[in-house]
Amino acid sequence: MLLSNLLFLVLYAGTFASAMPLSKNWRHEVGPHAQCATDISPNDRREIEHGILRARELNPGLLERDLETYVFNVSFNVVYANETRENGFIPDSDIAAQIKTLNDDFKGSGISWVLVKTSRINNPDWFVHAFPGSAQEQEMKKQYNIGDAATLNVYTVTFNSTTKSLGTASVPSAYYRAPKSDGVMVRHGTVTGGTREHFNLGRTLTHEVGHWLGLFHTFEGGCDDFVGDNIADTPPQASGSDGCPVGRDSCPGDGPDLINNFMDYSYDACMTSFTKGQITRMQEAARAFRRPGGKTAPPPKAKASSSSSIATTSSITTSSGGAPTPSSTLSEPASTTATSSVTPVPSVTPSTAISQ
Repeated sequence: MLLSNLLFLVLYAGTFASAMPLSKNWRHEVGPHAQCATDISPNDRREIEHGILRARELNPGLLERDLETYVFNVSFNVVYANETRENGFIPDSDIAAQIKTLNDDFKGSGISWVLVKTSRINNPDWFVHAFPGSAQEQEMKKQYNIGDAATLNVYTVTFNSTTKSLGTASVPSAYYRAPKSDGVMVRHGTVTGGTREHFNLGRTLTHEVGHWLGLFHTFEGGCDDFVGDNIADTPPQASGSDGCPVGRDSCPGDGPDLINNFMDYSYDACMTSFTKGQITRMQEAARAFRRPGGKTAPPPKAKASSSSSIATTSSITTSSGGAPTPSSTLSEPASTTATSSVTPVPSVTPSTAISQ
């Protein structure tokens, strides 16, 4: 097995960085605005690398031009304090625009996204205090996460006044340890058409979904780590970018910083691309960790209001401080008020696709 691993590392040296286990206990640098609260532990990092290496061994012929097709279902959960934009209420038009942004940003990667459910959850406590590791996050995801490892559960919240974070994501290796904790949270003003200055074109979700598919920051490890984000075509970078610093070269001699990369910290208008190596890594992470058929239950089937209905609306109502009582097909116990629109779309099993 060791000989096999070394052979793959040699074969892919020109395209990929080493996937050997990591010895440095690196905690990622969070940049000037601490935009991203995603925390990738050394154990998770090792598990991601090992999973990707196994996927590579199973399909050693995967190159940038030989992509598989992955269609991921998206459940979009709007958590709000009241029905104003300032307090988290996001219209359907902005959700649709955000899904379009996600598909535009992943164009050419073989990865696409289909919105299958929208939930609006009136819970001021969750809106303000849901944050990685909090009791609010755990209860929120316990009640509202649907699908399996191939379902992207998105939550829009505001975090709280003590953090500048714009988003956070679970990493693919953590799914099978805690499937109900899987998902992405972003600050509500960062969605496409949102109110957050410089960060309202939807790229926060693109960035966090990159983590959900196994990518690290382009500045992971700084200049002298010699491992970085484990991708050969992303040069070392000392820290996250601030604004859109054209010409920035924070690790001289290794090539200019990829300030236009979705996994940097630049303004949304500056972000335009993933590298070929990042696309290949996401493909391999999807194969290793995010094929349909995970351990959680599929989305509940909505009862159609008529025989010709495709989408239905169900509601959960609660009294103040009480637990939610489902009034139709959603069977979660509640502490919120929510409305949901569900369009049944089956999970799509990845199929071998196309040369580009």
